[in-house]
Amino acid sequence: MSASAARRFVSLFFLRFLAPVLCAGLLPEARAVSVMPLRVSAAGAAPAESLEVPLVLPSGTTFRFIAPDRAWFGADSLEFTVLVGGDPGGEGVQTLVYVKDWDHFWYQILLPERPAPGREMRVKVDLSPHAVGWESRGHHGAWHARVLTDPSEVGVRFFGGGSGPAQVTVKTPVLRLRGDVGNPYIRNVRALSTEVSVYEKFEAAFEIPDRYANPFDPSQVSVEAQITAPGGRRHSIAAFYSQDYYRDMEGGREELLPEGRPCWRFRYAPLAAGRHEYRITVRDAFGRAEWGPGRFDAIAARSPGFVRVSRADPRYFEFDDGNGYFPIGHNIRSPYDVRHDQQFPWMKRWEEGSSTYARRFRVMAENGENFAEVWTAAWSLGLEWSQKWRGYHGVGQYNMMNAWELDRVIEEARKNGIRINLVVHNHGKFSTRSDKEWSYNPFNVECGGFLDNPEDYFTDPRALDSFRNLMRYMVARWGHSPEIFAWELWSELNLTGRSGEFYKTPEVLDWHRLMGGVIKEMDVNKHMVSTHYSGDYLMQNTAIVALAEMDLAPVDAYHGSDDPLYIVELMRSTADFNRPFGKPVLITEFGGSARAHGLRHIEDTLHAALWASVCMDLGGTPMLWWWHVIEEENLYPRFAALARFMEGEDRRGTALRTCSAVYDAGGEGGEYEGVRLRDGDVMPRGTAVWCMRGPDRAYGWIARTSSFPDVNPRGDPTLTALRLAIGGMDPEPGPLTVEFWDTLQGSVVSRTVVEPENGWLVVDVPPLVRDMAFKVKR
Repeated sequence: MSASAARRFVSLFFLRFLAPVLCAGLLPEARAVSVMPLRVSAAGAAPAESLEVPLVLPSGTTFRFIAPDRAWFGADSLEFTVLVGGDPGGEGVQTLVYVKDWDHFWYQILLPERPAPGREMRVKVDLSPHAVGWESRGHHGAWHARVLTDPSEVGVRFFGGGSGPAQVTVKTPVLRLRGDVGNPYIRNVRALSTEVSVYEKFEAAFEIPDRYANPFDPSQVSVEAQITAPGGRRHSIAAFYSQDYYRDMEGGREELLPEGRPCWRFRYAPLAAGRHEYRITVRDAFGRAEWGPGRFDAIAARSPGFVRVSRADPRYFEFDDGNGYFPIGHNIRSPYDVRHDQQFPWMKRWEEGSSTYARRFRVMAENGENFAEVWTAAWSLGLEWSQKWRGYHGVGQYNMMNAWELDRVIEEARKNGIRINLVVHNHGKFSTRSDKEWSYNPFNVECGGFLDNPEDYFTDPRALDSFRNLMRYMVARWGHSPEIFAWELWSELNLTGRSGEFYKTPEVLDWHRLMGGVIKEMDVNKHMVSTHYSGDYLMQNTAIVALAEMDLAPVDAYHGSDDPLYIVELMRSTADFNRPFGKPVLITEFGGSARAHGLRHIEDTLHAALWASVCMDLGGTPMLWWWHVIEEENLYPRFAALARFMEGEDRRGTALRTCSAVYDAGGEGGEYEGVRLRDGDVMPRGTAVWCMRGPDRAYGWIARTSSFPDVNPRGDPTLTALRLAIGGMDPEPGPLTVEFWDTLQGSVVSRTVVEPENGWLVVDVPPLVRDMAFKVKR
């Protein structure tokens, strides 16, 4: 057999028998057992097994090594022969081998040997996961196995201080590949702390063999921690693969760069004070290893805990410590949204990175906000997408840069008391008709995936396994966090697929039942689970809303009306529609139409939605979409005013029911379920009151309806003789206190004590300019 035929035989043997094993990630750190021939290329020369080109000095000449796809992973060493011809001069020629990984981060090793002119030198470069001598350039990452998962470039550069003329030849390059022996191990276990408060993060980092092509696939390697809490209660949680980064902000750009070696971690939030014990196990195709026990102590809670649906009143939310939680916040889907430029083009907005959440959360907290929505989308914080985008590597290979960034976002939320409604999938990823991203989706067969159309994502067994793995990773990495309000599986589910009716099919219902159950089983902290709909409540799939696996009902409230108060009746209709399901209702997007209605409309409709939310069967305030406008126009004080009004209030279990009275410009109108207004002896023209009232308390909002956009809220009073009457108020055991509030300042205008008579509480309203809030309680 000729030498070239032998090399072809070895190459075919590798591709047929060894490559599938190597690419499956079953590679312990062991001796090299096989050889793969490579080719080399250089500028102006076609790839070949041997290549001679001029040696350009002093700048140097570069060769690139060419291997089959995914062949580099699992390599133990790179070998090649160098021959320098001519007279390079100077102190000779130096050899630099480099690797650019699949995220284009650069690693290099400068070899100590210098090839002597006219004499061949065989070079061997250590590529094993713990090889020494490799240096990073432009970042602080350390050499590890996944540098070679699918590198964008591997090459060698020859350079020197001479001037030539000279030639350089590279020939017979080969990869030596590691074999498959050895049980896994667990070592260098490092707990970040030995004492944490209840509900706060305990975290431990550790090492296992660096030999898995896909550490996110539990069929390749499964790593878990078993926690024994005080009293003997046990939890088993998945550990996760992690790479640290640091943020480079030079020149106004925000860039993430790797730092150190990857490692494995587990995170856990203790639910009870006392001594905890933990053990770590790892399983792969070659065996099992266990480490432990380790111990840590949980001390008294400083946090109220996780957010739950209230047991006493499922319209609302509460913390583990029993205190109520009323979400006040707005949507911050991602740091940047091009639609703000389209609808509000009067200023240039520079695209920001995720560090913007630190600023936004801080200002939100300063103004009483405690809630935000964040998406894991392809353009921001997503884990799984097309490898055409930096940091992404297709199905099942997760974006470690975005995972690190989401760590930072959640930490900023913790610092500022913000709970995050975390969206797993936005509709566009799996849609061919709305915000279409399917043509870039790695699941798409045309992008190298295995799905013919986006609707198959809900039924294909491989896609179902993929989503399980995705949620396994997300729960492992962030399931410890009370800052995660809920896992929202889809934003705008009704826009997925190829047709507008797809989301109503039994397959989508079954998917939600299955995946909701899967998440609840793997998430030891039992975060809430939901899915969301575009448009308004009429687009909800009630069969999905009713599922036991869905804990709340998030929905949009967009509309085409020019009236900024249209949102109020839309909120009421949303609450009424969802009441039979016995779950909290949240409007997580609104703001006029999906294309807005102008700045003044946004300001007015935000104000109306915030104050109307206190007298609706909604779990929290509606979340305005236009987050850039909130910051640029400083609408934060609108939230601060409402937060002051709601401070210390708890609507749970109070038998509160909605009622309203709306009078048109002619003074005609309806009075519903026991509330009314009078302007002297007549009905007030163009005015309305919305209210929630029970036997011993009430919350409400009065507004001029016909002239709301035209009235200067800081101007002169428009009504001076209003009288408010609320029915169904219990006269026992005594009088009630009535407070009227300035809705711009968030301050009390007047406070009076009133005795209900015959079940009615009647009180004079202070002079009304545009709107005013009130609360009644004993």
